Amino acid sequence: MRSDVVISVKNLTKTYRIFGHPGDRIKQALTFGQKQFHKEFTALKDVSFEIKKGETVGIIGRNGSGKSTLLQLVCGILKPTSGSVEVNGRISALLELGAGFNPEFTGRENVYFQGAVLGISKEEMVLRFDDIAAFADIGEFIDQPVRTYSSGMFVRLAFAVAIHVDPQILVVDEALAVGDAIFQAKCFQHIKSIQKAGGSILLVTHVLEQVGHFCDRVLILDGGNLLADGNASETLTLYTKKALNPERHPLDSRALDDPFSSHSFYNAKETRWGDRAAVITDACLIQNKLTDPEVFSSGLKIELTIKVIFRDAVDQPVYGLTIKTADGAQLFTMNSRQSPSASPFRSQKAGNLVKVCFRFQPFLDSGDYLISVGVAGDTESGLVPHDRRYDSIFLRIAHPMTSSGEIAMNPSVHILD
Repeated sequence: MRSDVVISVKNLTKTYRIFGHPGDRIKQALTFGQKQFHKEFTALKDVSFEIKKGETVGIIGRNGSGKSTLLQLVCGILKPTSGSVEVNGRISALLELGAGFNPEFTGRENVYFQGAVLGISKEEMVLRFDDIAAFADIGEFIDQPVRTYSSGMFVRLAFAVAIHVDPQILVVDEALAVGDAIFQAKCFQHIKSIQKAGGSILLVTHVLEQVGHFCDRVLILDGGNLLADGNASETLTLYTKKALNPERHPLDSRALDDPFSSHSFYNAKETRWGDRAAVITDACLIQNKLTDPEVFSSGLKIELTIKVIFRDAVDQPVYGLTIKTADGAQLFTMNSRQSPSASPFRSQKAGNLVKVCFRFQPFLDSGDYLISVGVAGDTESGLVPHDRRYDSIFLRIAHPMTSSGEIAMNPSVHILD
């Protein structure tokens, strides 16, 4: 395996034997394999890929596609039927709820137990324990058996351990879905720090927004087969079109003009994906009657208008906006469902053009920020992404200045009776 590769999977296949009755296992053994008392189910079929140092790779697919089986093979929990998995570096895994923890041990005992499994001495884990306990923030429950924990408490402790053992490879399988919003934000901030430090991350989730925000590459599994392996924009678009929404057939599949990308605020490194039933083709920023200024003033209202062209009928379109710091921390999010005056559920026909205006006051420190915009369809089965343009707009904030170069505080003095 090359030195820049941390995970190498070659022709990996995993087949399970499914017995209809517990006694069939004994019958199978007594016949020395000459008679078959089981059915075979192949969860993974000849899967191959490599993950390099510093990459964050998402794995997506419908339930039963083989995602969790793949992660368990990578972590060494399962043995492959055929093929091979090679791992180069310390791997820390946050798999299905309960994996790796002894339910009869207390939280404290499980912390030391997990350290021992990873080859970290108890003395080292003692030094790390306070940081782990502070991150988990479960109070006195740290000294209670984990079988008494709620799912949220369990995830808090499991994630805290996973990130405090100096992982070179972090594997996360849907576990963060049960955490509360504040804890999830803290986890994702730490994931960002692992990325900055050059660590590799393997993320399995059904939340495609997380994949779009964090992943460089995405693998799609379908019925145990590796359907696609590519950059996040292309692969998420493929998944949205073929897997999530196979019945949708856009009116016109030809590329549309994209004035959006010609603006000075445009970020060419945006992550863009969706089924393109509706397309965001342009945007405009206005502050203090100036259009698309190079620098925006803190605290003064900004109007961001996006132009959306519908290539197919959408019954309940939802328009959204997110503002993040330059290093990826989410600061603010809004969408048309939160504003009834925007008529968020007004149906749109193929060929319609809609202009959507977001208004907000950026009470932000001076610095660089990123804006994401998107349009989706609200359906009975959830939101269907049509066009997500993540980190597509640079927003440079400065405090308003006077002609002498001082910060404009707009002061006034009043005498109160």
